[in-house]
Amino acid sequence: MVRRKRTCVAEDATPTLTVHQVVAYNFARARNALGWTQVETSQHLEPFLGYQLNQAGISAIEKTYDSERRRNIDTAEVVAFARCFGVPIGWFFLPPSEHAGDLVEPLHVDDRYHIPAADLVTLTIGSPSSWRLYLERVRELLGTDRGSIADALHFALDGHSERDEIEAQLDLRRRAIRDINLARHASPADDVITNMAELLLRLVRLTPGGMDRLRQSDPQAALVLLEEGDEYLDTHLLAADHREEGGQPSRGGFDDIRPIELEAALGLADESADS
Repeated sequence: MVRRKRTCVAEDATPTLTVHQVVAYNFARARNALGWTQVETSQHLEPFLGYQLNQAGISAIEKTYDSERRRNIDTAEVVAFARCFGVPIGWFFLPPSEHAGDLVEPLHVDDRYHIPAADLVTLTIGSPSSWRLYLERVRELLGTDRGSIADALHFALDGHSERDEIEAQLDLRRRAIRDINLARHASPADDVITNMAELLLRLVRLTPGGMDRLRQSDPQAALVLLEEGDEYLDTHLLAADHREEGGQPSRGGFDDIRPIELEAALGLADESADS
């Protein structure tokens, strides 16, 4: 049976927990959920902590919850735990099962300042008034650091950043142009060698690396190629003879493509504005 040291204000007082014990409990839960040994956890955690916490260190964290041996856990460690285990920071402050009613140390002589472990959920998520303060701070950051904060919000809410979506759209167009060139030059012709040489040169530019180099060295040329991909999709892949069963238009493997501002995606819109 697991025994924990509980600090009480009186014999019949409600048992207590420290926030370090709460974090330690959730640390052990996260490790066990992933099936990692303490040694494996030490290895996975090292790049996020910046130093190696050996097996004895991992054990010391977990023993903080259910033994008399206590270890303080600092905020940098909690951030590293969240990154390593892939859970939100607030997850580590959820109360242990069946102990949501335990009071959180330190206790005050005035019991109006006592909080049960369950209230850590409120502190993690925020009350209606404190949540508004949080949103105001986010709005302020959107004004001063819009790109970074917007990407972080997109990733938190959608699982991907806006930049990732733009790159995916550009890649779809690159693939479309590659398919165009393969279709155009794969048929017999009098000048087959010349055509194949031209095809190879164009296809090199349509590899991911080739397109990246073209975007850096000649963004206008990249724009022309990507616009060619858009034109091809509009005129060919939506034609009547490219329809799936049920009469729905098919884009031949490019169904995820959607309109974007190509000039903005390639950084040309800013250049136009500057000029």
